[in-house]
Amino acid sequence: MSNWLNKNQQKIAVGIGYLLVFFLAFGLGKISASIPNPPEISIEEPNSIPSNVNTTPEIQGIQVPGTNTTKQGASSFDPVEGQCEGKIKGNIGSSEKIYHIPGGSFYDRTQAERCFNAEADALAEGFRKSSR
Repeated sequence: MSNWLNKNQQKIAVGIGYLLVFFLAFGLGKISASIPNPPEISIEEPNSIPSNVNTTPEIQGIQVPGTNTTKQGASSFDPVEGQCEGKIKGNIGSSEKIYHIPGGSFYDRTQAERCFNAEADALAEGFRKSSR
């Protein structure tokens, strides 16, 4: 055993040194990271609601089929189950509005969000014609 200790004395000393440094750094880090008294944060609730504040929630963006709640011309209407029955179909995407005419490449695959009687009506509401 003493022969092994003499042979590995340098490795043992380095290992003990690493352990001392680790425990010393861990202990100092734990001491320096503690906060003696954290600041108190208080949140004040209002006692009453001002009379000019509307407390009724408003729901926007929901449409029931067959209703006409958005700014639309007299010649545009809501589709029935995504179909316009031979009329012009309008799609509203995240970046643009596109209308599709009967016979167009995407007309049969399109679920309509708005319907129009004429192309001029779709253009008047800011839609552009499908490129196909």
